[in-house]
Amino acid sequence: MKQSLQHLLIPLGDGVRLEVERTAESVELHSRWQTIRTEHTARFGELYCLDGDAMVSTADEFMIHESLAHHVALEHTSPRRALILGGGDGGTARELLKHPCIDAIVIAELDERVVARVREALPTVSAGALDNPRVTLRLGDAGETLEASRQCGERFDLILFDLTASDDPACAHLHAPPFLNACADRLMPGGRLHVQLGSPFYQPEAVAALHRRLNGVFPYVRPALISVPLYGGPWLLAAASVEALPETSEAQLAQRLAERAIPPLRYYNPALHRASFALPNDVHALLTA
Repeated sequence: MKQSLQHLLIPLGDGVRLEVERTAESVELHSRWQTIRTEHTARFGELYCLDGDAMVSTADEFMIHESLAHHVALEHTSPRRALILGGGDGGTARELLKHPCIDAIVIAELDERVVARVREALPTVSAGALDNPRVTLRLGDAGETLEASRQCGERFDLILFDLTASDDPACAHLHAPPFLNACADRLMPGGRLHVQLGSPFYQPEAVAALHRRLNGVFPYVRPALISVPLYGGPWLLAAASVEALPETSEAQLAQRLAERAIPPLRYYNPALHRASFALPNDVHALLTA
């Protein structure tokens, strides 16, 4: 479908697009891997797209990045090493750096042009995180980064999937059982994987399929439902572990926020954390079918 100067059409699922008013012409460039486009919009502020799919906007990126990072980082008693798969925009790293116990963050980003373009056009997303000495950027396929970690014995307390959709050809292999098994092998005792399942309404088949694959690899999988306007609203995440995922009370989460002196957040709070595990009946049925 042809897009006008005035309106950007963001695909949400088969036959559904979110129409967003532009305030300027887009800037498009091509890398070896994909088409990168940055946009100026009336409601979402600055945003960027990869191959036409919206990744994050300055208006609501805090919702996904805070949830992706703090849900598992606060459930862990003391996470020290984290691996972010994708995450070249720096938003997830920015949030993890708020935990003083984090000693090292490795970002496995495929495309150096994404890193450069987002730093230039949406600098508030990374907020300097990519220049922090605790952050290491490793360019190339995330599978190769994980294999290199295995060869040198590097393991992680947290592995976060900040990737494009699970059925995207560029990263479908990163959501397949062999790679999920490789991730499980790289987790420290008590470690957690955190995956974006997707939209239960607009992408039900892909969400259910990825959830099944996670359950086929990890003995413990716990989905959580958040909301991201740019993604069409309800959005599912899933924490996975080879060990039991203990329940963390609202009081424990609040205590860890205080002990780690994490500044006030825009989206995440302990009550919302606990509430996210309560799934609507149709979403529960989708994941258990």
